[in-house]
Amino acid sequence: MSHPHRFYTPDITQDMAEIILPAEEAHHASRVARLRDGDEAVVFNGAGLECCGPLRNTSGHTYLIAQQWNHHPPPRVALILAVGGLHRDKTQEEVIRRAAELGVSRVCFWRADHSQRPIAASARWRKTAVEACKQCGRAYIPQLDAAASLDAFFASYNGPSLIAVTGPLPEEPARLVPADQLALIIGPEGDFSERERETAHM
Repeated sequence: MSHPHRFYTPDITQDMAEIILPAEEAHHASRVARLRDGDEAVVFNGAGLECCGPLRNTSGHTYLIAQQWNHHPPPRVALILAVGGLHRDKTQEEVIRRAAELGVSRVCFWRADHSQRPIAASARWRKTAVEACKQCGRAYIPQLDAAASLDAFFASYNGPSLIAVTGPLPEEPARLVPADQLALIIGPEGDFSERERETAHM
Protein backbone atom coordinates (compact mmCIF):
# COMPACT_ATOMS: atom_id res chain seq x y z
CA MET A 1 0.00 0.00 0.00
CA SER A 2 1.45 3.36 -1.03
CA HIS A 3 1.77 6.16 1.48
CA PRO A 4 -0.32 9.32 0.95
CA HIS A 5 1.42 12.34 -0.53
CA ARG A 6 2.55 14.97 1.98
CA PHE A 7 2.32 18.74 1.49
CA TYR A 8 4.02 21.50 3.47
CA THR A 9 1.49 24.00 4.81
CA PRO A 10 3.15 26.04 7.58
CA ASP A 11 0.16 27.99 8.95
CA ILE A 12 -2.15 25.15 9.97
CA THR A 13 -3.91 25.00 13.35
CA GLN A 14 -6.00 22.21 14.87
CA ASP A 15 -9.21 24.24 14.76
CA MET A 16 -9.24 24.19 10.94
CA ALA A 17 -11.89 22.07 9.23
CA GLU A 18 -10.49 22.77 5.74
CA ILE A 19 -6.87 23.49 4.87
CA ILE A 20 -6.08 25.31 1.63
CA LEU A 21 -2.77 24.23 0.11
CA PRO A 22 -0.29 26.97 -0.82
CA ALA A 23 -0.11 27.63 -4.55
CA GLU A 24 3.14 25.72 -5.10
CA GLU A 25 1.89 22.70 -3.15
CA ALA A 26 -1.48 22.79 -4.92
CA HIS A 27 0.33 22.78 -8.27
CA HIS A 28 2.40 19.81 -7.15
CA ALA A 29 -0.73 17.94 -6.03
CA SER A 30 -2.64 18.44 -9.27
CA ARG A 31 0.07 18.66 -11.93
CA VAL A 32 2.91 16.52 -10.59
CA ALA A 33 1.34 13.94 -8.27
CA ARG A 34 -1.87 14.07 -10.35
CA LEU A 35 -4.07 13.53 -7.30
CA ARG A 36 -7.79 13.43 -7.94
CA ASP A 37 -10.70 14.75 -5.94
CA GLY A 38 -11.10 12.56 -2.85
CA ASP A 39 -7.55 11.15 -2.79
CA GLU A 40 -6.02 10.91 0.68
CA ALA A 41 -3.17 13.27 1.56
CA VAL A 42 -1.28 14.69 4.52
CA VAL A 43 -0.40 18.30 5.30
CA PHE A 44 2.26 19.22 7.86
CA ASN A 45 3.65 22.46 9.29
CA GLY A 46 7.26 21.39 9.80
CA ALA A 47 6.97 21.83 13.57
CA GLY A 48 5.40 18.52 14.55
CA LEU A 49 1.76 19.07 13.54
CA GLU A 50 0.15 17.20 10.65
CA CYS A 51 -3.33 16.39 9.40
CA CYS A 52 -4.72 13.60 7.23
CA GLY A 53 -7.80 13.69 5.03
CA PRO A 54 -9.17 13.72 1.47
CA LEU A 55 -8.30 16.43 -1.03
CA ARG A 56 -10.92 18.57 -2.75
CA ASN A 57 -10.61 20.77 -5.82
CA THR A 58 -13.19 23.56 -6.15
CA SER A 59 -13.21 27.16 -7.35
CA GLY A 60 -9.55 27.02 -8.32
CA HIS A 61 -8.43 25.95 -4.85
CA THR A 62 -7.00 22.66 -3.66
CA TYR A 63 -7.77 21.98 -0.04
CA LEU A 64 -7.77 19.12 2.46
CA ILE A 65 -10.75 18.10 4.60
CA ALA A 66 -9.29 17.77 8.10
CA GLN A 67 -10.12 14.35 9.50
CA GLN A 68 -7.23 13.21 11.70
CA TRP A 69 -4.76 15.47 13.50
CA ASN A 70 -1.44 14.22 14.85
CA HIS A 71 1.18 16.06 16.87
CA HIS A 72 4.61 14.47 16.98
CA PRO A 73 6.80 15.38 19.96
CA PRO A 74 10.32 16.63 19.16
CA PRO A 75 13.23 14.23 19.64
CA ARG A 76 14.45 13.91 23.23
CA VAL A 77 17.96 14.90 22.12
CA ALA A 78 18.33 17.62 19.50
CA LEU A 79 21.16 16.62 17.15
CA ILE A 80 23.08 19.55 15.67
CA LEU A 81 25.35 19.04 12.66
CA ALA A 82 28.06 21.71 12.25
CA VAL A 83 29.91 21.33 8.95
CA GLY A 84 32.94 23.36 7.96
CA GLY A 85 34.13 24.57 4.60
CA LEU A 86 31.61 23.23 2.05
CA HIS A 87 31.23 25.66 -0.84
CA ARG A 88 29.62 23.62 -3.62
CA ASP A 89 25.89 24.26 -3.57
CA LYS A 90 25.03 20.69 -4.55
CA THR A 91 27.18 19.30 -1.75
CA GLN A 92 25.53 21.57 0.82
CA GLU A 93 22.09 20.55 -0.40
CA GLU A 94 22.99 16.86 -0.22
CA VAL A 95 24.15 17.26 3.39
CA ILE A 96 20.87 19.03 4.23
CA ARG A 97 18.81 16.34 2.49
CA ARG A 98 20.49 13.48 4.36
CA ALA A 99 20.46 15.36 7.66
CA ALA A 100 16.71 15.95 7.34
CA GLU A 101 16.14 12.28 6.58
CA LEU A 102 18.18 11.25 9.63
CA GLY A 103 16.31 13.53 12.03
CA VAL A 104 18.96 16.22 12.59
CA SER A 105 17.48 19.27 14.35
CA ARG A 106 19.90 21.90 13.07
CA VAL A 107 22.48 22.14 10.30
CA CYS A 108 25.06 24.91 10.53
CA PHE A 109 27.69 25.46 7.85
CA TRP A 110 30.65 27.35 9.33
CA ARG A 111 33.49 29.06 7.50
CA ALA A 112 36.75 27.31 8.29
CA ASP A 113 40.18 28.92 8.41
CA HIS A 114 41.05 26.85 5.32
CA SER A 115 37.92 27.97 3.45
CA GLN A 116 38.35 30.16 0.41
CA ARG A 117 35.15 32.19 0.65
CA PRO A 118 32.35 33.00 3.09
CA ILE A 119 29.33 30.76 3.38
CA ALA A 120 25.92 32.37 3.08
CA ALA A 121 22.53 30.80 3.73
CA SER A 122 20.53 30.07 0.58
CA ALA A 123 16.81 29.82 -0.11
CA ARG A 124 17.62 26.47 -1.72
CA TRP A 125 18.58 25.10 1.71
CA ARG A 126 15.06 25.47 3.04
CA LYS A 127 13.49 24.11 -0.13
CA THR A 128 15.77 21.07 -0.02
CA ALA A 129 14.93 20.40 3.64
CA VAL A 130 11.18 20.70 2.99
CA GLU A 131 11.35 18.32 0.05
CA ALA A 132 13.32 15.78 2.08
CA CYS A 133 10.79 15.92 4.93
CA LYS A 134 7.89 15.52 2.51
CA GLN A 135 9.47 12.42 1.01
CA CYS A 136 10.69 10.67 4.16
CA GLY A 137 7.71 11.48 6.39
CA ARG A 138 9.56 13.58 8.96
CA ALA A 139 7.38 16.06 10.87
CA TYR A 140 10.12 18.57 11.77
CA ILE A 141 12.07 20.72 9.32
CA PRO A 142 15.61 21.29 10.61
CA GLN A 143 16.89 24.76 11.43
CA LEU A 144 19.41 25.87 8.79
CA ASP A 145 22.02 28.59 9.22
CA ALA A 146 25.61 29.64 8.57
CA ALA A 147 28.35 30.82 10.93
CA ALA A 148 31.34 33.03 10.13
CA SER A 149 33.71 30.67 11.97
CA LEU A 150 33.84 27.73 14.35
CA ASP A 151 34.06 30.27 17.18
CA ALA A 152 30.81 31.85 15.94
CA PHE A 153 29.10 28.47 15.93
CA PHE A 154 30.12 27.79 19.52
CA ALA A 155 28.85 31.25 20.46
CA SER A 156 25.41 30.06 19.31
CA TYR A 157 25.65 26.62 20.93
CA ASN A 158 26.21 25.69 24.54
CA GLY A 159 26.20 21.95 25.02
CA PRO A 160 28.23 18.76 24.58
CA SER A 161 29.83 18.00 21.23
CA LEU A 162 31.60 15.23 19.36
CA ILE A 163 34.43 16.17 17.00
CA ALA A 164 36.03 13.76 14.54
CA VAL A 165 39.79 14.28 14.12
CA THR A 166 42.69 12.16 12.95
CA GLY A 167 45.44 11.14 15.33
CA PRO A 168 46.02 8.84 18.27
CA LEU A 169 43.19 8.09 20.66
CA PRO A 170 43.30 9.84 24.04
CA GLU A 171 44.40 7.79 27.03
CA GLU A 172 41.17 8.63 28.82
CA PRO A 173 38.09 8.50 26.59
CA ALA A 174 35.76 11.46 26.97
CA ARG A 175 32.49 10.92 28.80
CA LEU A 176 29.36 12.69 27.63
CA VAL A 177 27.01 14.10 30.21
CA PRO A 178 23.35 13.39 29.30
CA ALA A 179 21.81 16.51 27.77
CA ASP A 180 18.93 17.61 25.59
CA GLN A 181 21.24 18.48 22.68
CA LEU A 182 24.42 17.18 21.06
CA ALA A 183 26.57 18.71 18.32
CA LEU A 184 28.58 16.77 15.75
CA ILE A 185 31.43 18.96 14.48
CA ILE A 186 32.71 18.08 11.00
CA GLY A 187 35.90 19.68 9.74
CA PRO A 188 36.49 21.13 6.26
CA GLU A 189 38.17 19.32 3.38
CA GLY A 190 41.50 20.79 4.48
CA ASP A 191 40.97 19.59 8.08
CA PHE A 192 40.81 21.76 11.19
CA SER A 193 43.43 24.44 11.66
CA GLU A 194 45.44 24.48 14.87
CA ARG A 195 43.43 27.47 16.03
CA GLU A 196 40.20 25.62 15.41
CA ARG A 197 41.51 22.61 17.34
CA GLU A 198 42.21 24.90 20.26
CA THR A 199 38.76 26.46 19.92
CA ALA A 200 37.22 23.01 20.14
CA HIS A 201 39.41 22.20 23.19
CA MET A 202 41.02 19.23 21.50
